[in-house]
Amino acid sequence: MGAVREFDEAERRAFVERWVVMWNSPTAPEDAMAYYTEDAVIEDKAFGHSYRGHRELNEYFRRAGDLFADIDAAPAGVLVGPTHALAHVQYSATVKEPFLCLPESSRGKRFTLYVMSLLEFAEDGRIARGVDAFDRLAVLQQLGVLPGTLEPESFGTPFTGRGPAG
Repeated sequence: MGAVREFDEAERRAFVERWVVMWNSPTAPEDAMAYYTEDAVIEDKAFGHSYRGHRELNEYFRRAGDLFADIDAAPAGVLVGPTHALAHVQYSATVKEPFLCLPESSRGKRFTLYVMSLLEFAEDGRIARGVDAFDRLAVLQQLGVLPGTLEPESFGTPFTGRGPAG
């Protein structure tokens, strides 16, 4: 076990922002390993899967590179603390290879999503655990797998006092 690194907010924020934009690189699966501890865990809440250790993480990242093209990840906000960070990420990509429930018609379609990544840091400053959450339904709607929904403004909220009929 290495020495505990002193927390520096600006350094941590820069690390997280570099981690986000690193996903834009075609070499991201290999590059990502420098950001994670050897026994790191990622929980993908949208699909209910977890990946542990460099081997599984690398396979997971490599598969994403096989499925998506034109990846664009940009930090939309970063909150940092001594042991954790929350990265708000604006992410978009084009489907190269349909997978799971995606039909062939999704090939070549672009989607965007907002991802929240909760990151837990090891003593050496690398990521020991990540929890990613995003709206899978919104992606499926953008790709035409599911019908779109009404915009929230068109039906109100429990707090506006108006329902679907207005």
